[in-house]
Amino acid sequence: MGATGIAGVMRRWTRWAGLPRWVQVALAVYAIGFLEGAGSHVWDLATRGNHAYDLVAWPVQVLYYSLVVLDSLAVYLALRAHPAVVPLGVAIMAADLPANWHYNWAGVVAHRSHILYLTPMSLFGLFVAGAGVPLWRVLRRREFWRATPDIS
Repeated sequence: MGATGIAGVMRRWTRWAGLPRWVQVALAVYAIGFLEGAGSHVWDLATRGNHAYDLVAWPVQVLYYSLVVLDSLAVYLALRAHPAVVPLGVAIMAADLPANWHYNWAGVVAHRSHILYLTPMSLFGLFVAGAGVPLWRVLRRREFWRATPDIS
C-alpha cells in the first residue's frame, strides 16, 4: 500500500482525517443513533407490514414511513462527515420525539417502566440538539476548506 498504508486509505475514505476527536465521537453517536432509528422503523414494517402505524394519525404515519429513508440518509451523511447531517438530524429528532412521546404517553402513565423505551431516544435527541451548533461549525468550516483548490 505504500507510505500511506491501510490507515491512510481509511482516513481518506471516511473523511474523518483531521477532525477533532470530539467531532469524530459525535459523528459516531449520530450514525449509531440514526442507524438504530432506521432499523426500528424497518423492523416495524417488516414484522407488521404496511399497516404498522395504523393506530396513529396519518401525518405521523407519513413521518414514521419517511424515517426509514431519512434516518438512513442521516447515517450516510454522518459517516461522510457532511455538514447536512446536523440540520437533518435536528429536524428528524424535533419531529420524531414529540410524536413518540404523544403516542406513548398513555403507556408511560399506566406502566412507569414504559419510560425506559423513551429515555434513550430522548437522550439521543438532546445530544443531537446540544452538539448541533458546535458540530455544524466544524463541519461547515471543513467543507469550505475542501472547496478551496490546493495551490502548490
